[in-house]
Amino acid sequence: MNGAFKAWELVQAGGPVMWPLMALSLWLWSLVLAKLFWLWEAGREGLDLPQAVEHLQSGKLPRPRGPRGRALAVFMGLRCGRTKNDLLWWEVAVRRQAPVLWRHVNTVLVLSAVAPLLGLLGTVSGMIDTFQVIRFFGTSNAQALSAGISQALITTQTGLLVAIPGLFAGYFLRRQVREMQQGLNSFQQGLDRWLKSSEVKPCSV
Repeated sequence: MNGAFKAWELVQAGGPVMWPLMALSLWLWSLVLAKLFWLWEAGREGLDLPQAVEHLQSGKLPRPRGPRGRALAVFMGLRCGRTKNDLLWWEVAVRRQAPVLWRHVNTVLVLSAVAPLLGLLGTVSGMIDTFQVIRFFGTSNAQALSAGISQALITTQTGLLVAIPGLFAGYFLRRQVREMQQGLNSFQQGLDRWLKSSEVKPCSV
């Protein structure tokens, strides 16, 4: 309870810029947690090339837990049996996974970059208030001076506290997504080779 009261005092001392900073922080970490959960769920997929070939031969759709399963499910709904066409449809199915793979990652990085700018806005606002106090009352009103300086320092500190962990989280997510995309590309190439080497029936007209 005492900690919450101190946090509320900091928010009040930081001025109006603290509210968008808090909203930005909540938005940022909601996206980070959502993406982490998605990566954890997609990492449990476990679909390898032999299993994908089994699904293609049996016609049984895979459980689309991750990008490989989703791409394979899309491809199985599009394939017609001609190798040349199927290779194109398979590439289309894989490319459709890119927006899902990279969802929220760039937003996290942008929000992390915006946070210190909001802190800087609070700094400028606090210094303007301080100079106005000096203009009207001189340096004799220490309480009014400290309020403006506190606003400037608290917003700067808050902006950095939001931005630095957010940047680390954003770069971590980006690295994980790149590794998953590389795995998907290897999976695509393996299935490409199987499609080229397999005997398939022509499209029915």
